[in-house]
Amino acid sequence: MTTDLTLIVTAHDETAVCGPTMRSADLAVAEARARGYVVQPIIALDAATEATSDYFHQPRFDHWERRIMNQGDLGRVRNALLPDTDGRYIAFLDADDLFSENWLAEGVAALDTATEGGEKVIVHPELNVQFDGAKVVLVNVDQDSPLFTPHFLYLRNYYDSLCMAPREAHLEVPYVHRDIPNGLSFQDWQFAIETMTHGWRHVVVPDTIIFKRRRDFSLVVESSSRKSIVRRLPEMAIDRVRDLARPRAYR
Repeated sequence: MTTDLTLIVTAHDETAVCGPTMRSADLAVAEARARGYVVQPIIALDAATEATSDYFHQPRFDHWERRIMNQGDLGRVRNALLPDTDGRYIAFLDADDLFSENWLAEGVAALDTATEGGEKVIVHPELNVQFDGAKVVLVNVDQDSPLFTPHFLYLRNYYDSLCMAPREAHLEVPYVHRDIPNGLSFQDWQFAIETMTHGWRHVVVPDTIIFKRRRDFSLVVESSSRKSIVRRLPEMAIDRVRDLARPRAYR
């Protein structure tokens, strides 16, 4: 039987806040399965604290596969896990965030449509609702939207690290490692740029939501406080950046 989707929840130092996260994940998995999709759910315990490991080894999570990692880096965890997954598509969720019940089912449907049309597509939720340490609602835009300009990528990333993509996208464009002390971070930002370079189009799935918890201290907060940037990339040169909006620009 073909596995349509692998969902990976990554956990490091979270405990009680994971309850709503896992509830939202289970509901989304159930919705996807009700639509006929085969889903492989994985919990990745990466350099997890003892309390986090104990939390996720409760019997209530025995229907999830567990992977013990010691990468200490978001990008390296994703790269290392990929060969040990079965799904045609890969989706991620941080252990303190949530997503809407329809996200997985609608994301798979959108990717299936794109794949059948021969398109290289990565999908994102339409809304990014930030809560706890911040109260912000961000609206994502399609790469084909008139509101999209690749020049904006000089300032910030259009898309959150939560995405759903064919496994080929991650094989073609592995995540780089984080180097916050030297001011290099935002792996998802670089992933977005490099996938565009390789002809992957970023698409928003209507009526889907991610809920991002903003804590007082997190990798995003640390990266921002250190004025971290993305690495120097050839495709961001002033005479080439415009081509990021053109599908398969460098193929």
